[in-house]
Amino acid sequence: MATIKDVARLANVSMSTVSKYINGQTVRSDKEIAIRAAIRELNYRANPFARSLKSQRNRAIGILLPDISAPFFGTVVTALEKVFREHGYHALISCYSSNHGMERDNLRHLICAGIDGLIYIPENLSAEEYHELTAGYSIPTVQMDRIIQGLDCDAVLVDNADAVYAATASLIKKGHRRVALISGAKSVSTAKERQVGYLRALSDHDILFDDALFICNDHTFATGYQGFEQLMAVPDRPTAVVAANYDITIGLFTAVRDRGLRIPEDIDVFGFDCTQVCTMMKPPLPVVSQPEELLGRTAAQYLLDRLQGYSGEPRLTRLPCSLIY
Repeated sequence: MATIKDVARLANVSMSTVSKYINGQTVRSDKEIAIRAAIRELNYRANPFARSLKSQRNRAIGILLPDISAPFFGTVVTALEKVFREHGYHALISCYSSNHGMERDNLRHLICAGIDGLIYIPENLSAEEYHELTAGYSIPTVQMDRIIQGLDCDAVLVDNADAVYAATASLIKKGHRRVALISGAKSVSTAKERQVGYLRALSDHDILFDDALFICNDHTFATGYQGFEQLMAVPDRPTAVVAANYDITIGLFTAVRDRGLRIPEDIDVFGFDCTQVCTMMKPPLPVVSQPEELLGRTAAQYLLDRLQGYSGEPRLTRLPCSLIY
């Protein structure tokens, strides 16, 4: 069986560099490429004791996600835990704060903790990295909310593209021709799908795409706030804005308020996820509402199916969102 020393020798790097990479720390890109190649060639396994873990049932489910503080994730995790508790499982929750190294490291630690299954909301890992970190463990995994292309496992998502398409189209039907989108980074699958829905709505209504009205950045309050400020600096300002997640929506609303603008008289908006906030405002604001609890329950059931012996082809389920006016 290959060792870290063998990997280091083949990759022409130090053992400490290999150890840093395996433990999720950052190494130079050229060394990372060499280490990955060596791991593949040697069929190296970071944790040879994993075989003993595979035969055990610890009644533990790992939940790996970016951030537990976001209301969306909090609701989903609560739904997951409820289903797992009803079936005698405990949840081990791990957040990686949208950090690539932490995502690698936390995934590795959950696997090493002897979990029986994994609910995974991915962001930065590639399929190659996932396979490398989980090789030899055979732990059932369900991707939820987001997806890494190339993983051979169940996935439960929402209809992101259709939801933002409908939100954008509703603003266009109100007479708006200058509709902007403030979205998360294109590298995140949910953000990319929502951007596709926005672009398709413009195309279907014969509106030319204007790059100045297309803001993409992190899924944060700052993106919503600063994105709106950026839109207000455009010579031909938008008359309506679609926000593509909870934090962005809150940032957008705050920026509108700080400018002393009125919704919808001065600027029309369509929120995302902020159902309670939007419905409490006067007048109530339109918002995309995701089926958070159903998302969690469905993902949990898919994982339980696998733990109970289901061996069918990977399932991909997309749940519809609803628009609340």
